[in-house]
Amino acid sequence: MERKKALLLVGSPKGLKSTSHALGSHLLRRLDAGGMEVVTLAVISAFDSLEKMTHVFEAMDATDLIIFSFPLYVDQLPAPLVRVLELIAERREGLRAAGQIGGMKDQDIMAIVQCGFPETRQNQLACDIMRQFAREAGYAWAGALAMGMGGAIAERPLEKAGGMVRNVVKALDLAAGALVLGGSVPEEAVQLLGKPFIAKWLYLLMANYGMKKEAKKRGARSRVYDRPYS
Repeated sequence: MERKKALLLVGSPKGLKSTSHALGSHLLRRLDAGGMEVVTLAVISAFDSLEKMTHVFEAMDATDLIIFSFPLYVDQLPAPLVRVLELIAERREGLRAAGQIGGMKDQDIMAIVQCGFPETRQNQLACDIMRQFAREAGYAWAGALAMGMGGAIAERPLEKAGGMVRNVVKALDLAAGALVLGGSVPEEAVQLLGKPFIAKWLYLLMANYGMKKEAKKRGARSRVYDRPYS
């Protein structure tokens, strides 16, 4: 029997050196262990050339499960990822008009969304956008996993992030178990991943320290509290 295929499309501007990739690659390893054939692509610059987008299209056409993993940017999907989704949707519309969609395999889409805000709920709009994209592009929606405090992972593989990500790991493992069987992301996984994994005050302390350190490095430390539009 042919192995089912899963494709991870990383939509972070940081590509494969990102928290989005750390989350998606952990899920992919579990899918691989469950018997699926897995592939990873960074798609943030795929729209730069016809050759790159053609590669993405071909990879998507050949898979059963498509996973988009990306960060929240100003309460939305990163703009380059939006452009990639637009190109995918345009192509699907062309195939539908030509009567070719019906001859393609049934495919599921799911999303993994993470943000630097401490609250997981900040990701809800992005999850809704991905669900709407799946519906309009003719894919089955397999659900979304979302988490806040993504900055605490700091782009590390989950195995190196310590015990604080135990619920993150468990949530991804639960999702993989359901997806391997052709199901969708279970609610238990959604709730687990949405839990804060460190105290909010500690996360904010670390985030503010990191911002001030970056501002100092760029010669803008004295302007951190400027309010030019007030």
